[in-house]
Amino acid sequence: MSLNARRKFLLLQIGAYDQQVWEKSLEQTDLNGLDSKPRKTGHIKADLIDVDLVRGSTFSKAKPDSPWTALTRKGLVRVLLFPFFFQWWIQVTSKSISSCILVLYFMQVAAVVLYLEVPGACASEVFGPMCLMLLLGTVHCQIVSTESSRWPSGSPAASRTTSPSQLSWLQACHPSKDRVSAIIWEQGECKKADMSVLEISGIILTRVKLVEQGMGYLVLGGLMTATLALLPFFFHLAQHLDMSSLCSLSLKELGEMAFWQHDGQAYAFYFITTVQRVCLIGLFFFMMCVAERTYKQRLLFAKYFSHLTSARKAKKSEIPHFRLKKVQNIKMWLSLRSFLRRRGPQRSVDVIVSTIFLLALSISFIICAQLLHNHQTFLESLTNWELMVWASSLVLFLLRLATLGSETNCKYSNSSVLLTEQINLYLKMEKKPNKKEELNIVNNVLKLATKLMKELDIPFRLLGLTVNPLIYNLTRVVILSAVSAVVSDLLGFNIRKPSCYSHAIWQIN
Repeated sequence: MSLNARRKFLLLQIGAYDQQVWEKSLEQTDLNGLDSKPRKTGHIKADLIDVDLVRGSTFSKAKPDSPWTALTRKGLVRVLLFPFFFQWWIQVTSKSISSCILVLYFMQVAAVVLYLEVPGACASEVFGPMCLMLLLGTVHCQIVSTESSRWPSGSPAASRTTSPSQLSWLQACHPSKDRVSAIIWEQGECKKADMSVLEISGIILTRVKLVEQGMGYLVLGGLMTATLALLPFFFHLAQHLDMSSLCSLSLKELGEMAFWQHDGQAYAFYFITTVQRVCLIGLFFFMMCVAERTYKQRLLFAKYFSHLTSARKAKKSEIPHFRLKKVQNIKMWLSLRSFLRRRGPQRSVDVIVSTIFLLALSISFIICAQLLHNHQTFLESLTNWELMVWASSLVLFLLRLATLGSETNCKYSNSSVLLTEQINLYLKMEKKPNKKEELNIVNNVLKLATKLMKELDIPFRLLGLTVNPLIYNLTRVVILSAVSAVVSDLLGFNIRKPSCYSHAIWQIN
């Protein structure tokens, strides 16, 4: 008997202990009579909506083909044994990128060997890039290990990313079927056109692409990369520098103080570790900038969507405008809302943000532990300085992502749009009493749509782990305990009760 068969047998055996008589009799009853029933051809009503459509589950994205634990294990193995998985890395990246990573891999091996030969070298200078390479490799392995990546390379792009449920919905929203009478502006003139969800979303997508993305956080990532790469040299220079004789020292003497070891092995070690730190840290911050750019694009989608029912904002944004004066318009509005929320990369960015959050959490816990161990000598360690720079940069990016995510969620969950449309319906009832019954139906549908959105929408969460109450409470207790211990040790007072602000950090509404 195989392992799975034995497992199923044990589960059935355990479950039989609390089985009642009616359950046993039900199992013995022949319920296969359905197979002999006559069947007729059926079809799904395309003019109705499902709760999955409002929630956004209709537009499913690529899912991982293995549990995250298995993907993490695969990522670690494929990084540690990089030369043996070189062809796999070429398939998921490119030949040039894989070759550069291979060079960094052998440089890491050389750095470990030189670390054993260079006296006084800091462990963080060699093990920091090693941990960063493992982290980046694991994240990339989780991103590329999706079910959609298993499709043949010759398939069309739409078929690789569109599930059967999405195809049926897209067919239901064909331009010849569901359409809304929208107002568009051409050279300042107001015109009407019947448009579908796909056409409106295409216009919004074009407007989002035309918005120039700022370079602020990319520059910030470059500054943080340079700071972390040059931090060991500044740290060694500060240790051996006499401020009284600073003006009399030449650049050559300052360089000698920064290296403090003057043999060939030491120079090779510092050159290799510096190149590694620049490449790997730069790649990590570039990854964070990609996540920030994606969150910004999500906010733009939400911004343009919120402008659809406002004539002034729609004209200013150069997008179509329509009112929720018909039940069909409300259905199109809800469909468009769910469609835009699922546009763009989802799971890959969530993996990146989760990694940033967990890394910031781990570094914060290590800093708290170091401060508790001996806060008097905390700043005398190069590793602690690096951890503080990492923590500050990660917190900046997390605050930015939390702000963008919260604003996006507020724009999609803004009930003032539906309330305004209800007021417009009452104004139309006053002007057209003969259509009062029809407008009342639309008004009731708007009320139901408002309730449904409140029921299905959840607060913006920065990390999926917050959904699990056990992990959330455990992490909150551990972090608050560590922070409380540090504050009580350094400042002399205790933090007894977690404030509501700590809960707001975890669940940002």
